[in-house]
Amino acid sequence: MTNVQKRSMITGYAGLPFGKLSQCEAGCVGVLGVPSEVEHGSRTGTALAPDALRKMSQNVDSDFPVRGFDLGNLNPTGDWSHTLGQLVTQMLDRNIVPLVLGGASEVALTVLGALPDMPVVAAMPMVRQDVAVRSTNTVWLGLNNVQPAEVWDQICQRKMIWRSARQLDEGRGDGFEMCNAAILWVDISVLDLGHAAGADGLNPGGMEPETLVSVIGAMAYRWQAIVITGLAPCRDTRGMSELTAIETLNAALGNA
Repeated sequence: MTNVQKRSMITGYAGLPFGKLSQCEAGCVGVLGVPSEVEHGSRTGTALAPDALRKMSQNVDSDFPVRGFDLGNLNPTGDWSHTLGQLVTQMLDRNIVPLVLGGASEVALTVLGALPDMPVVAAMPMVRQDVAVRSTNTVWLGLNNVQPAEVWDQICQRKMIWRSARQLDEGRGDGFEMCNAAILWVDISVLDLGHAAGADGLNPGGMEPETLVSVIGAMAYRWQAIVITGLAPCRDTRGMSELTAIETLNAALGNA
């Protein structure tokens, strides 16, 4: 936990106490912020996401559905991905659910690297080819129609499950169950820009916030880890992007 956090916040994400990994018990969550910045693109600001989510979560009148501790922010300088991977592995070994608030997409890739044999539910507009080649299958939610042809071929060959943003908004969100446990990765860029502008990518025609919350909330997976990336809070003066991320997390944890 940084000194800035100590001065500005009495409690952590959703009112959880700030603490150390040693204080976490089996079955609880460990919230970890990774304020990394996107390296490419004109819509920057992802480094502000972890603390923006903390502040917004404390203003939302809803109970966090699980117990745990907020472990503060990881220092994003140096070899932060190695440190993040070690922390995630330690949490998993102790049966603690890592709730990682990013940050750029590399944050999620590091978490996925700690669980190489675990299926993934990925809500994002574009398929990540480095995720698609994992040894286990992936459920893709909210895809747009500009995927490269070779990516579609790969999805079909591996019989991956996918739904476009339009299909999900129209209520065609069944047939997702592939296992009991999975990793949840939500990239805020999956949302339509008109509903939630605070994303590091432009995605007109993306998912509606209500759809994202309801689809994730209906999934009966046991989440081994949850990661939020792609949130650029300074781009959304209304805070709808942070609010959607928080409601999605509550829906996922409450159902699990």
